[in-house]
Amino acid sequence: MIKRLYYILLQRFYVFQKKNQPCQGKVFMFHKVDDENGLYSITPEHFRSLIETLMKNKKIVDIDTLVREKDPDNVTITFDDVYESVYRNAYPVLKEKGIPYYLFVCNEFLDRERYLSSEMIEEMLKESKAILGSHDMRHLPARMRDPETVRQEMSGSKEELEKKFKIKIDSFAFPYGSMYACSDENISDASKVCDYVFMTYPLSYHETMGKVLPRININDQTYEKECR
Repeated sequence: MIKRLYYILLQRFYVFQKKNQPCQGKVFMFHKVDDENGLYSITPEHFRSLIETLMKNKKIVDIDTLVREKDPDNVTITFDDVYESVYRNAYPVLKEKGIPYYLFVCNEFLDRERYLSSEMIEEMLKESKAILGSHDMRHLPARMRDPETVRQEMSGSKEELEKKFKIKIDSFAFPYGSMYACSDENISDASKVCDYVFMTYPLSYHETMGKVLPRININDQTYEKECR
């Protein structure tokens, strides 16, 4: 409990320090697109509203573009885990609008009830601008595990997904993704496996972060703020 509190305070201090840096793009993190009204849910109506507003006022881009251009109006869309509701309620909108988005798939969730099936992912990759990323082999906090096991499973997740879907994966998102869940060593190891590493620090992107990307959680309580 004391250790967790320490890392929570450390992350808040880090976020406080970085808040004053000018925005050079934002990465949005979604989980469920449904009517659950929870911390990790956004309704289908609000999701469509957000996407349409972003298309009017901002530019939705892939992560290469966001990092390269350093434009405060650039936004990258990501989904973690990934739930079946993303296929049912977000994918039709993203396909219709023709915008890029990332699916961070945790291998242990693939083809399980309530999560994306292999067939759904194959369709999304073929019929829309979906980009597949790794969300590790198991949905566990890296810091609490043996570092060598973490390294092996990072590589194993990427290799397994690449082989299954016959694509190149260059992005990795940590499960939980906070300072409490991820050490500097974990982040360094992930950077050796993939070009981009995604965290859950609630910040805009700034070039000082390099290719370690903070992300802003979007739900029914936060989406209106990001519509501006």
